[in-house]
Amino acid sequence: MQHFGWIISPYSAKTRSYLRFKQIPFTDRAPSARQLATSIRSAVGKPIMPTIRRADGSWMQDSSEIIDTLEAEFPEPSLTPRGPTQRLVSLLIELHADEWLPMAALHYRWNREENARFALNEFARYGFPWLPAFLGRPLARPMAKRMASYLPLLGVSDATIPGLEAFTEQLISNLDQHFCDHSYLLGGRPCLGDFALLGPLWAHLYRDPASRALFEETPSVVAWMKRLLNPTDEWGGFMLNDEVPASLEPVLSGLFKEQFLYLQNLVAAINRYCDENPEATRVPRSLGDTDFVIGGIQGHRKLVTFSQWMAQRPLGLYQQLNKEQRETVDRLLVRVNGLEAMQLEIRNPFIRNNFRIQLERPAKNQSTQTPQPGP
Repeated sequence: MQHFGWIISPYSAKTRSYLRFKQIPFTDRAPSARQLATSIRSAVGKPIMPTIRRADGSWMQDSSEIIDTLEAEFPEPSLTPRGPTQRLVSLLIELHADEWLPMAALHYRWNREENARFALNEFARYGFPWLPAFLGRPLARPMAKRMASYLPLLGVSDATIPGLEAFTEQLISNLDQHFCDHSYLLGGRPCLGDFALLGPLWAHLYRDPASRALFEETPSVVAWMKRLLNPTDEWGGFMLNDEVPASLEPVLSGLFKEQFLYLQNLVAAINRYCDENPEATRVPRSLGDTDFVIGGIQGHRKLVTFSQWMAQRPLGLYQQLNKEQRETVDRLLVRVNGLEAMQLEIRNPFIRNNFRIQLERPAKNQSTQTPQPGP
């Protein structure tokens, strides 16, 4: 099995650390720009990372789908808690890390001059490894500019940066308080949420030199990252009785307070599009703009439709709980102001087919049930 991804890529950090923890044999490859544009684009439809090429020649793409697939094939040690509350929390934090934290990751990388220089050098080093740095940098610059161009699409502006930085600092502080008492998010072994969080926090904020200062007073977060990056055979279990530590509740409260407001607007836009286009089998990558809030400050950003597919994972799990499980989960949701948010109705669910997002069925025939997420 070959894993293609740069060390500077957050989603590649997510899958690479997962593979190491699971002790799944793999070869780590840093694809050149040529490989991304040719063999990887040909295999999965676009030059993207991480991707995995199996021994039989088949490919996998998307960090969540890769981990879902491999978790089914290599079930031990399991990343999936048995209790419904812990399973839901793991998926919610994955959603938070994968779809909300890119605002912070891209801001600190491309709006801090030292970080931008560092990232450009990394792009040149991995994208054009056969060239000296002074020749590789000009060739890598278009890739860097493309990544930086996502900032306004995500709502990162002069107006929102104070809120975004306040949000980021508070999140890291909250996590540090949690990891003072717990090795991982849900006890003595990592869950999916741990690996998802590692991606933006380590591959962007911690490795990039001008943002490492964010972790100067959070040694427990740094120790947690090192545990995930250098796993051993010694790990414990998830907390007993489906318990979720109270120290995670501030993280979850922030997620519901701001990210789910955006998701409500996104789902409503997708529903409107499908109502207006009843024969559609796909939706556009974005559906206009919306107001959103980050760190208490209001801004404006694109409605990126892929985020609904990620939101379906925790929402789908929640909707399929039985009465007793729902009552257990709802006690946590009430404490973190998430009960109403979890009632979000996705009338037009997505599926992934041949590495692309599409509607589960033609819009006019869709049901209101959200599909079950992967394991």
